[in-house]
Amino acid sequence: DPLDAEQIAALEPGPDAAGVLTSRLRDGGSAVFTHAGIEPLLAAAIARGEAGGADATLVICASHFPAFPHVRPVFYLEPLAHSGLRGLLSGFDDPGLGVVSPLPEQCGSAVERWTAVAGARVTATAAASPYAGTIADTAAAAASLAPECDLIVLDCVGYGAEAATAARAACAASGHDVPVVTVRSLGARLLSALL
Repeated sequence: DPLDAEQIAALEPGPDAAGVLTSRLRDGGSAVFTHAGIEPLLAAAIARGEAGGADATLVICASHFPAFPHVRPVFYLEPLAHSGLRGLLSGFDDPGLGVVSPLPEQCGSAVERWTAVAGARVTATAAASPYAGTIADTAAAAASLAPECDLIVLDCVGYGAEAATAARAACAASGHDVPVVTVRSLGARLLSALL
């Protein structure tokens, strides 16, 4: 957040970069960057929050991060969301999971993460940016996965309740009434049990 446009541009990944992420900026735009570029900034943000009196920190990103130094509890959205989704999938017999990611280059790693950590059988992926695209784009991406899935997850904190509602409606309109959840809602609902 404290970076200027030039510093943000310097975080942009090269063509073969691994661990690519995207996020909304304060001005409403978006940025693309790598794990390696953002990790020291997240560590500094946690330290600033704790110095400012934070009782706990939530790292709001649907990706894996190392354990950052901290004094007070630090929660990570990704494992909260994975745990919640694993619980939801347990109600299906051999469920197929659809994953909508913001960037096309994230689809492969999404399959690996959801398979390894959540025990999911990912049957289809698609990309639609919640920052550079529209809710209609996200809904269309979800509907394209619906014939192959029992449940669809919108795998970025940028996807909100409106995107999930539109995606559910688009799936139903395509003839495949598939539940759609967001990592944001899964993580927030689980964490709210502590509040």
